[in-house]
Amino acid sequence: MMIIITGTPGTGKTSVTESLKEDFDAEYISINSLLEDYDLNLGIDEKRGYKIVDTEKMIPIVDQIKKESEKDVIIFEGHLAQDYPNADLVIVLRCNPDVLKKRLSTRNWKDAKIHENVSAEILGICTEESYELYGDNVQEIETSDKTIDNLKKDIIEIVCGKKTYPLGQIDYLNEYFHLI
Repeated sequence: MMIIITGTPGTGKTSVTESLKEDFDAEYISINSLLEDYDLNLGIDEKRGYKIVDTEKMIPIVDQIKKESEKDVIIFEGHLAQDYPNADLVIVLRCNPDVLKKRLSTRNWKDAKIHENVSAEILGICTEESYELYGDNVQEIETSDKTIDNLKKDIIEIVCGKKTYPLGQIDYLNEYFHLI
């Protein structure tokens, strides 16, 4: 089973995925590691201050890792992981825009990059992109008030089929549209 954990930067993807490695005997793929290990960097977006990832080149690399893995579970984590078309389940982590802005403000990021990511969260970009490719195989979890342990528990329950977090339950657009 291949699981994608995606979401806007700052929603808890890396923290929870690192913790999940203890619970699943899983192959772990991080988009940030792929970026460096396989030279997927197409350059830097100077205006926004982020690396541009070659997602087309990423797909066959992840396919190969998946094919060669001896693990029953593969977890692919990253804010662009939803661009990979061959997973069984996608879990989108979401975060209240006010909480997200505070989290991102602790990083050494330009204001434009923080604003762009908060706007993407308000618009539900990762959810939309995930749904376009995976339809009903997408689950959405609100992370604003969850500890990593609680978030991890929710993800394990989704993977085991004990709980669902269907799309459409999280909507920040009406309340936060003025911040876009």
